[in-house]
Amino acid sequence: MIIIAGKNNIAVHGLELALNHFPAEALAVVCNRNDSGADGWQRSLRAAAVRHGVQEISLDDAYTTTRTAFLSLEFDQLVVPSRFSVPNLFNIHFSQLPAYKGMYTSVWPLLHGQHEAGVTLHYLEPGIDTGDIVAQLTFPMAKWWTCRDLYFAFNQHAGQLLDQWFLRLVGGPVQAQAQAAEGSSYFSKSTIDYATLGIEPITTAWACVNKIRAFSFREYQLLKWQGTPIASASVLPSKSTRRPGVVLQQTDHHVDIATIDFDVRLHFDRLPAMLAACEKGDLDAVVALEKNIAGFDDANEKGWTPLIVASYAGAYEVVRWLLAKGASPDRSNHKGTTPLMYAKDAYFSGRCRKTFSLLRESGADVYARDYAGKLLSDYLTPAQCAELLSDVNP
Repeated sequence: MIIIAGKNNIAVHGLELALNHFPAEALAVVCNRNDSGADGWQRSLRAAAVRHGVQEISLDDAYTTTRTAFLSLEFDQLVVPSRFSVPNLFNIHFSQLPAYKGMYTSVWPLLHGQHEAGVTLHYLEPGIDTGDIVAQLTFPMAKWWTCRDLYFAFNQHAGQLLDQWFLRLVGGPVQAQAQAAEGSSYFSKSTIDYATLGIEPITTAWACVNKIRAFSFREYQLLKWQGTPIASASVLPSKSTRRPGVVLQQTDHHVDIATIDFDVRLHFDRLPAMLAACEKGDLDAVVALEKNIAGFDDANEKGWTPLIVASYAGAYEVVRWLLAKGASPDRSNHKGTTPLMYAKDAYFSGRCRKTFSLLRESGADVYARDYAGKLLSDYLTPAQCAELLSDVNP
């Protein structure tokens, strides 16, 4: 029996990967306690297990039924390795261990102004994220990324680790390297009180910008200035000559405040206006609002990003600008529908016949599946496939 324990997209990815190699009867899941059983902005492991006919068990049951491997993927319970009868017990941690053991791993790299992050596949041990390291992937962070962007990147690279290592993890012992003591850090749940988060101008401008990036996660919160949500912040060239926190000027789109060293511009959240500009193909408005969203992959309550909206509208120049800024050509909505899937509607409706090719040239994945398990080609007729995907192998 192979057990997948955890939550969200990475756990569902692990389950579906296991189903590619093993029958449902050989698998089981242990879901997090807050799994509602319904997909939201993240996928539900419980819902995926029901859909695929995989049984759900408790952690206590997992101790006695695991015969092959146990994979912890954003799991919320403390695991006791000694209670298992097999050694193949693994976790994927969203950090470049030994740094950032524990909680809030999407916050610390941004708060500390780092330029790269990583994910780590390691053996489970009694300690918190202390197990021997099997493999790691590191990746650069764009200057505009928020903790939401970093979290999605963690999921993407953790999925790549699983793809590379899954069969070896369930096939027997794998080699691993002990973690170093140097560079190790740990943060518990009590290190951040989200109920009291705010923008603190009695600090440096750089630290203020990093804090806003580190806590901008629309599904949970955006930091506020005097009750108004802030999407991003910029360090201004002017040195502060006023007391930290003093408002220097304010417009409909931003407010400038003094800090310990340089003045900072706080950009108010204007995501609805940005999405409306993308739908209209108004590039001037899009450019004017670029700081008024929490990163170029920001999304509304349905998961619609600026790139998705522009792709569906056939707003070629807007799509080209967003891609040049670093928007992901594969960031899907809450149903797994990708910009490329929306661009095909613009193509066949006649709104724009160039946007689809632009996305493909930018690396959009033709083989990405939505959360119903369907490929782009599944939504096309044979004639449409021949027209759009003639150079793609079946």
